[in-house]
Amino acid sequence: MPSAARHVVRSVRRRPRHVVAALLGVAVLVALVLSGAVAGLGSAPSAGGPGAPTGSTATQADPSAPRTATGHSSKAPPSPSGPLTLVGLGDSVPSAGPCGCAGYVEQVGRRLGELTGRTWMVHNDATGGWTTADVEGDLMSATTQVHLAGADLVLVEVGANDFDLDRVDDQGCFPAAGSTCWSSTIAGLRDGLTRIIAGIRSVDHRPDLRIALLGYWNVTVDGSVGRALGEDFVLGSDELTRLVNTTVQQVAAATGTVYVDAYTPLKGPTGTRDPTQDLLDDGDHPNATGHALLTAAIVDQLRTTGAVAAWTAPTGPGRQSSSDGG
Repeated sequence: MPSAARHVVRSVRRRPRHVVAALLGVAVLVALVLSGAVAGLGSAPSAGGPGAPTGSTATQADPSAPRTATGHSSKAPPSPSGPLTLVGLGDSVPSAGPCGCAGYVEQVGRRLGELTGRTWMVHNDATGGWTTADVEGDLMSATTQVHLAGADLVLVEVGANDFDLDRVDDQGCFPAAGSTCWSSTIAGLRDGLTRIIAGIRSVDHRPDLRIALLGYWNVTVDGSVGRALGEDFVLGSDELTRLVNTTVQQVAAATGTVYVDAYTPLKGPTGTRDPTQDLLDDGDHPNATGHALLTAAIVDQLRTTGAVAAWTAPTGPGRQSSSDGG
């Protein structure tokens, strides 16, 4: 019997001249205990120790629930009409810092909102100058983990800064495929992207998470700026870019992620399109129109893979789905 109840019984026994009254009091008290009206009587001490509210239990997360790298349970899938989250990772291209415009990460979020009829939260965690190793390291940052824990779509474009681009026009590195000039860096790119994808999935465990890997139109300068550096530079940079894109595409296929071709929108299917008008004056970064071309390529690929349809809010009778049409 709990100590509080023993104290009541001993108090009654010290007053024998009031046996009847005491018995009545005990009877009333027992009735109250059994009915739960008197807290702290007839129940075991709480786990909180002396002074803790009786009847309360500590709230614990379901140990079977998926957990993020920070130890928190991952976000439950959103409702069919609830908000969705997009996260951008990578270098200066997805960051859009040099452009000073709405980059493709933000534009994709806006376009998906129009197509799906749902609100999209956009977190752009890309940073200019970053390599694959930098992005991999950033997956451990608290802010990025919070963003990824609730992500429905992650866009990743990184790898160009991994290379020593001073050797792009070195004829000793031609052809790029199979050249010892690039083999080590290509292997590092492949392994780095694979670890980045695994790192993202270690934070967001949901099976409906989409990850899209983007290639490049050029890993270095292009258009009129690239041509000014000579024919060997144009040839060497195009060969290396194609090798990088092949590697990114292979990683996407091996990891079950979406590959987005960024080469064709700016260079054309044969690589002969002049992208000068879609690049900043540095010839290295897309301008607003360049980001618009990349946005269209990403959204088109997401529609092709069925992601847009899966995200689209249900429509009522007689209403056309916002994912229909262009």
